[in-house]
Amino acid sequence: MMRAGKSAGGTRVQWAERVRAYVRMHGAGYTLHRAGEMLAARVLLRDEWRFRREKASKRELATQRAHLFPNVRISVVVPVFNTRPKFLRALADSLLAQTHGAWEACLYDGGSTSAETRKALEAIAARDSRFHIAFGAENAGISGNTNRAIKMATGEYIALCDHDDVLAPDALWRIAEAIDAHHPDVLYTDEDKLTAHGAIHVDAHRKPDFCPDNLRSGNYICHLSVIRRTLLDAIGGLRPAFDGSQDHDLMLRACERADGVIHIPRVLYHWRTLRGSMSHTKLAVCLDAAARAVEESMRRNGFPGTCRVEDGVLRLRYDVGDFTVAALRLARDASAADVNRLAVDSSADMLLFLWGDTAEPDADGLREMMMYAQRPDVCAVTPLVADARNRVLHAGYDILPDGTVRSRNRGLPVSAGGWHGMNRTSYNVTAVSPMCFLVRRDAFVPLAEGNSLAVDLAQWCMARMQEGMRHVYTPHCVVKADAESAFEGFRVQVPAGWYDPCATGSKRA
Repeated sequence: MMRAGKSAGGTRVQWAERVRAYVRMHGAGYTLHRAGEMLAARVLLRDEWRFRREKASKRELATQRAHLFPNVRISVVVPVFNTRPKFLRALADSLLAQTHGAWEACLYDGGSTSAETRKALEAIAARDSRFHIAFGAENAGISGNTNRAIKMATGEYIALCDHDDVLAPDALWRIAEAIDAHHPDVLYTDEDKLTAHGAIHVDAHRKPDFCPDNLRSGNYICHLSVIRRTLLDAIGGLRPAFDGSQDHDLMLRACERADGVIHIPRVLYHWRTLRGSMSHTKLAVCLDAAARAVEESMRRNGFPGTCRVEDGVLRLRYDVGDFTVAALRLARDASAADVNRLAVDSSADMLLFLWGDTAEPDADGLREMMMYAQRPDVCAVTPLVADARNRVLHAGYDILPDGTVRSRNRGLPVSAGGWHGMNRTSYNVTAVSPMCFLVRRDAFVPLAEGNSLAVDLAQWCMARMQEGMRHVYTPHCVVKADAESAFEGFRVQVPAGWYDPCATGSKRA
């Protein structure tokens, strides 16, 4: 009992010191904000019930074992350093339970000082010939160890896996199924988190389909990610200079050159939450590396600028060209015909549509919208529209499977992070509100007429996406509007089996 009490006291002291260090680095306000979000995750994001409901049944797993993809060989690469044996065993168990049998696991130990880790690896190698183990003389870091594991691999596709996480039993089968059907260069799945002892599933991360602006704002792809070996070799693997956000840097480079990025919208990867994980104890290192990776990505894609860490998020600022902008005011009873007329009558390079009493953005906010609208792959840009109480009215639209259109984060305080902090970052959306949006004149095509303005604009946005264009939401431009003017809850026509490719979280299902 004395030992337990002493340990608990020591833990409290360690936690107190961590909190003080966090406050010194990020300030008291942001620390309280993060604490609130973490508490909400504990209380509200417990997803055990949903995990049990959605996981593959025994019948599904049996069907998968009878329908194999023997020509799709997947190499699971795992960097190891002083990993607890029970976590290595859990990972190995999850691999042996896979319904897809054409896999190999390449585990590279970067000079572990723990004899127990080495013993556990040797025991795993004896369990199945598909486990390949190599022991290095020194720790080459997360990127270096992963690159050495990749060199051991013989598969056409490389799956990146952490040493203390586990895969769902159908993970590799569903990856192989998608490879067989589409032959993409990059694939990724949804994920959730496991408590340290592995008993409870929390915080399922239900991701959008590939959204480049989401990826520049943060590595939403994360795990499970799979890359074609030839592409991985072409981009040079992981770069040690970006350790801390090495996966983010890798996915930026891979997706930029990929011929096809496939998202599998199922939770197939279980990420173990541990106190010593990089993302919690070395946040500043992670964010700095991510900012450098994103800034390089901006340059590679022909739109240079800067990326800095501000208030705990990545803040992109593209260089903006010399464009003229016309502010075009829409009456409350405006229709698609009015939008089309105003667009035709204007000679400005960019068209800023404002509905009703919506305030114009200030100079900084307008620049923020322009920097996205100037990109040739972007059509409409929408700001954060807030009411007089600084509550979100509009942050981009999600379109539900029945065609109902809902604004993201409606009612959330403007300063709040929301689900996975997304309210504070830029991301791609499927549709925007008539209240405020910016579009390049050369990207504008007339809206089809015949419904309400909100419906016609949403259908227009969906059509532009089908043509390969993207729409962007940015929280770094905030405009005020009357709460009663918010467009919400209307419906649009959607095809059978529709799901919103940009939706996240509970809206993703």
